[in-house]
Amino acid sequence: MPKRKRVSDRGADRAGATLEGSARELVTHLDRTMRRLFLTGEEPWPAESFSRSEIAVVDTLGAEGSMAMGELAGRVRLPLSTATRVVDRLVGREMVQRERPEDNRRMVRVALAPAGHAFYQAALRSRIAGAQRMLQRLTEGERRELVRLFRKIADSIVEEAKG
Repeated sequence: MPKRKRVSDRGADRAGATLEGSARELVTHLDRTMRRLFLTGEEPWPAESFSRSEIAVVDTLGAEGSMAMGELAGRVRLPLSTATRVVDRLVGREMVQRERPEDNRRMVRVALAPAGHAFYQAALRSRIAGAQRMLQRLTEGERRELVRLFRKIADSIVEEAKG
């Protein structure tokens, strides 16, 4: 005879189901919002001309600055060999450049080239404009609360990654 679940187990199941349902709803709304507000077609380069991995590399370097090739691979969650091929393509397109520090010539650092920096800045301006269009629909208090909640999520993810 199968054991019955205890009441506390049911509560946990409901909480998990509620969390999953909330997550699904959040993803649905975020995806719909991103498609409508952030894909403006104002970017200087067609987004489809870059792979997701290439965009991730440019975005990471734009947000965090130059970094070692191994660190970049970890940040964009690619094997080092794949990240190297992505960077090779971006170097060929003059979007990124490789640098070798004078004190350690074996290390390879990757940084945005001027064209990559321009691409990153244009994409950032587009995302900020989309966020402004999204936030204008909220009251000042709602905007502060939404930003506070996203900051809390981002901070907890950063802390988790450190741990």
